[in-house]
Amino acid sequence: MTLFTFRSAPVLPWRALVGLPLIGLVLGLIGPFGSYSGMNPAERIGHFMLCATLIGAASLIISYAVARRFFQGYWPLWAALLVDIVLTLPGAAVVYLSLHLIVPNVAAHLVPAQLLWQNLLLALVFRAVSLLVSWVRIRDGGQVETSAPPVEAVSGLRAKLPRTLRAEPILALSSEDHYLRVHTPKGEALIHMTLAEAVAGLPHGFRIHRSHWVAGSAIRSADASRVELVTGLSLPLSRHRRKAFDQWLGATGG
Repeated sequence: MTLFTFRSAPVLPWRALVGLPLIGLVLGLIGPFGSYSGMNPAERIGHFMLCATLIGAASLIISYAVARRFFQGYWPLWAALLVDIVLTLPGAAVVYLSLHLIVPNVAAHLVPAQLLWQNLLLALVFRAVSLLVSWVRIRDGGQVETSAPPVEAVSGLRAKLPRTLRAEPILALSSEDHYLRVHTPKGEALIHMTLAEAVAGLPHGFRIHRSHWVAGSAIRSADASRVELVTGLSLPLSRHRRKAFDQWLGATGG
């Protein structure tokens, strides 16, 4: 596998969206690209929080949509980089409008080419971080015990997966609108199937929530409200399913 074909699965967790202003706050305190000398702290923090929120949200939403629409939620690096390049121009426009609103005297002296490469640089940094997270999840997925009986009986489910994922253990399933996200040690994919249909033929697992199912061999830890997989993925545990889950986990030796 070459670098540009490395596959990852963009997700859209609310924690990432909520955390975008915090990223902007950190950037505002650091003051990159000469902003430390051209803006006072309040202007700098306000500018970076606004830009990080708008540009970051657009990147997360568009990445998730493109990966889901064209790559079954499991896209190669070249596609991610293409999205970053395409978003450079609108991102630069957001930065310019923010500066024009907050510090118009700085905006008047901007060079458009500078905004483009600065936005692309930040986009690539964030993309590298997201790929690192994805790589860690894939690496840690190798901890899953594969000696348990495979779920080959669910031929309909596996037939819908990308070929590179069909032989992988299924760690968890998550319902997303009219799609089902299938989590494996090597990545994730979205398929057209209901959670009830998929779970009906899956052994050695538990439906921890109306929207989530987990395999017993994939569980790293669990508390009163969350179940964490060996890949680092954390899924909600329904309150009214908690007692049954604890009993099931105890019976399976978890």
